[in-house]
Amino acid sequence: MAAAPAAPQAESGKKGLAFSLTSTRYTYRDLLEGNIPSGLYEIVNGEVVPMAPAGFMHGDWEFEVAVKLKQILGKKGWLAVGEVGIVISKEPLTLRAADIVFVSRERCPERPRGFLEVAPDLVVEIEGPGSGDLHPKIRDYLSLGVSRVLVINPEERTLALYTSEGRVSFHTPEEELEILPGVKLSLRDLT
Repeated sequence: MAAAPAAPQAESGKKGLAFSLTSTRYTYRDLLEGNIPSGLYEIVNGEVVPMAPAGFMHGDWEFEVAVKLKQILGKKGWLAVGEVGIVISKEPLTLRAADIVFVSRERCPERPRGFLEVAPDLVVEIEGPGSGDLHPKIRDYLSLGVSRVLVINPEERTLALYTSEGRVSFHTPEEELEILPGVKLSLRDLT
């Protein structure tokens, strides 16, 4: 069992705020026992990857999309927002943080608790400044068995839909797309 690691320490430097993280590799057991640092991050291959806080536009879009999905999906499953932790792999530990997740009652009859260890049916990521390259996250989600990953870019007003079948489609604000079987959405629904 690993000793409780130190939390990330912020250090100021000439170029602004930088993070100095311990070289500790985190395990699934650390996750279960709560022996991981507090803060905003993901864990990829056992190592902490810091994340920047979301800006207002990001949070606003996250809220609007979640409200619309709740209206559309009703009681078909479980919807959660706010950097929801998804266990991609236990060894080495990879824990991703999703903006919005939907898990159907078929995949998970009971409301999930803690970090998700079942693949959501849908993951939504809001793209913008500070998002970085989302492709590694998308690959991780799809490798876990997530059916659909929807990436929304509010500034460019575009939607990209990645499917477990390996298809990618790009859409304009006027286009309606099927984000799940029988569930359609367009950006005009969110303005």
